[in-house]
Amino acid sequence: MTGPVPRVRRDEVRRRLLDAAAEVFARRGFEAARLEEIAYAAGFTKGAVYSNFEGKHALLAELIDQHARTQLAVGTVEVRAQNRPESALEDIAEVFARRIVEESTWSRLLVEIAQRAAHDPEVRQVYVGVRRALRDELAAVLAHGCAQLGIELTVPAEQLALTLQALRMGLALEHGTDPDQVDQAAVTAVFTSTLRGVIRQPADKEIR
Repeated sequence: MTGPVPRVRRDEVRRRLLDAAAEVFARRGFEAARLEEIAYAAGFTKGAVYSNFEGKHALLAELIDQHARTQLAVGTVEVRAQNRPESALEDIAEVFARRIVEESTWSRLLVEIAQRAAHDPEVRQVYVGVRRALRDELAAVLAHGCAQLGIELTVPAEQLALTLQALRMGLALEHGTDPDQVDQAAVTAVFTSTLRGVIRQPADKEIR
């Protein structure tokens, strides 16, 4: 005889649901993905999804938030690891470009959910909150990084964060449509020129 099945902790349930959602959304896209399929892939019933998330849109919003914050942290570490203040702009631009090219599935999901949010108030309410929070965090990281490098932005950090968010979305769409011409080098060049346009170089420093 076997004993009672151990109860799965709530944080473990959420983690498994998010992992399963990432797999299903990547394979089927947001619109075609079904909660039953996500729950089954995680080893639960659909009720487990509704006990942890308001619905499919809320599940995707948290997944995007989690993924974006992780990638922002990883990107920050990568730039710092280069330890090349004179080439900081190129290093930052390369991180943004590599995310677009290497994570094309995520880019497609971002475009898809953004398009849906434009027409679905319920999705918009959740997604806008995520985008604003990520924009604020990116602005804080940019401001802190510039202060450490001793360089000055010619626009508010919040404005630059919005610009980079918009560029990421637009370039992801262009890369997905025409990857041969809008490749990593082209995307890096766009980010680099954008960053150069909002940086005021100190007289005693040169940022290449």
